[in-house]
Amino acid sequence: MPYQGDTTPATASTTETTGTPTVAVIPAVDLFLGAVTILAGNGATARTGRFRHPHPQLIAQALAQAVRPTRWCEVSRTLTVTVAAAGRRDGAQRQFTLSREDPA
Repeated sequence: MPYQGDTTPATASTTETTGTPTVAVIPAVDLFLGAVTILAGNGATARTGRFRHPHPQLIAQALAQAVRPTRWCEVSRTLTVTVAAAGRRDGAQRQFTLSREDPA
């Protein structure tokens, strides 16, 4: 039987249940420094932000298990990674609150 899932393309920006807008991002995690660099937006309107997290290895592990695009909420500085989860078709959301990186 052929796959009959949802083929609707994801939009560039959605709203979480809290009403806060999120965007799809590709985060880069520096495990040594604990820094997370986020590139949000497309080529013309791309914004880069550098943040810190006390346990960057948890973010890296979640990204390795991601089953959906990673979402970023700039207002709450929350990175949401949806990972595979037994018994949950849509996966489980892991949320990481990041803090602003101190200027070097």
